[in-house]
Amino acid sequence: MLNKKAHIELTQISARSDNSMMSYIIKTSNNKTIVIDGGLKIEAETLKQYIQKYGNKVDYWFITHPHKDHVGAFIDIVENSDIKIENIYYSINSQEWYNENEPNRAYEAEEFYRAIQNEKIKEKAKTPQIGDKIKIGKNIYVEILQTANPEITYNAINNSSMVFKIHVNDKTILMLGDIGPEASEKLIKKYGKNLKSDIVQMSHHGQSGATEEFYKLVEPEICLWQSPQWLWDNVTGTFKTLETRKWMENLGVKTNYVAKDGDITITVE
Repeated sequence: MLNKKAHIELTQISARSDNSMMSYIIKTSNNKTIVIDGGLKIEAETLKQYIQKYGNKVDYWFITHPHKDHVGAFIDIVENSDIKIENIYYSINSQEWYNENEPNRAYEAEEFYRAIQNEKIKEKAKTPQIGDKIKIGKNIYVEILQTANPEITYNAINNSSMVFKIHVNDKTILMLGDIGPEASEKLIKKYGKNLKSDIVQMSHHGQSGATEEFYKLVEPEICLWQSPQWLWDNVTGTFKTLETRKWMENLGVKTNYVAKDGDITITVE
């Protein structure tokens, strides 16, 4: 018997290089394809293969922020493929703001600006507002919790990540991009216990991202880690992944899907 209940198949795509990046693709029970970020340019071919498998069309593409490890593949696909993209949701500050607050990486925002002005997609690109609910299908929608925030200028681009919840029936998936402690505090003040989610994408690849207090409010059952092996194990000793892993252990999280283990697809219903 066919499962008629609304559901999604979410795939966490792992890097084909030794870099950290973020890429998710979702197929819904009503045959819609959703991409979140997409990863580095070098990962574009892998993402294209998934998109082609699902019909060579993206119905909804969500961009958390314009760092190249999140939007490189998106830019490459826009500029060098015939893949059809129906809707793009993004939220970014002005180029001048990036030039002032993160000058060493402002060129990445500039490259993204150029891509969304491409004639093929510029009419498809939308800037949502906090509180917007984007309907994907019956009992499936995306709720926008945070958009680009010009007030936080420390770790500027990461802290301006668009944050959203994917609702599937009564299940929720919280997507954080690369938010840091500063954005965490703002979200805690605004939402408090309403941050509670069944699944959470660990901010900033699982290190130096959201705070322990933030994750305590989320209280997830499942964690999605875009962490390659070296970052998961903190091989260099310069990251905070082990600390974040301990937080999740203390919260009683039993299920962790980690990019170091390859692509993983889960069903949420």
